[in-house]
Amino acid sequence: MSVQVKRRRDTAANVAAYTGAQGELIVDTTNNRVTVHDGATPGGWAAAKLSEVLTGTTALTPIAQGPNGAAIKAQVIEQTVTLSSGTSVSAGTPIPANCIVLGVGCRVLTAITGAPAFNVGTSGNATQFGGSLGVAAGSTNYGIVGPFGNYSAANILVASTGAAFTGGQVRLSIHVLLIGPPTS
Repeated sequence: MSVQVKRRRDTAANVAAYTGAQGELIVDTTNNRVTVHDGATPGGWAAAKLSEVLTGTTALTPIAQGPNGAAIKAQVIEQTVTLSSGTSVSAGTPIPANCIVLGVGCRVLTAITGAPAFNVGTSGNATQFGGSLGVAAGSTNYGIVGPFGNYSAANILVASTGAAFTGGQVRLSIHVLLIGPPTS
């Protein structure tokens, strides 16, 4: 015979006004989350939902795993690139080898000067992730390209169009999936 356990539950407004005993769990039925109480704080402490949890930019997040260790993992790698001079800057962190690339996004952090626009790509395809992009601070580009298989590490290039860079910064985000073979 199974046992069903129910926790105290109420609306968000009522939970916010309630001070539960230390260690008491209450379900907020308005926001569908659990609150943990400490005996002193009205409303307790709301537990984060999975959609609210941030992971590190280099962390590998498992999506699925087989019974013998084969796995699919997702990764987002972020990097800031300073554009102080020249017509092309290679980002320090390459697209990893043996991955599936979903895209490379970018955001202009500080306005780019010198060049009227810029491209984001690789040595084989200068506009692979975006061409003639805006130079104003806050400009963004999604750079969705695939997916495509990337078997060797590949450097990302930020290249000016029309004139050399004299200043500015962009933040790049590399979005990839990694496939691991069985471990046993």
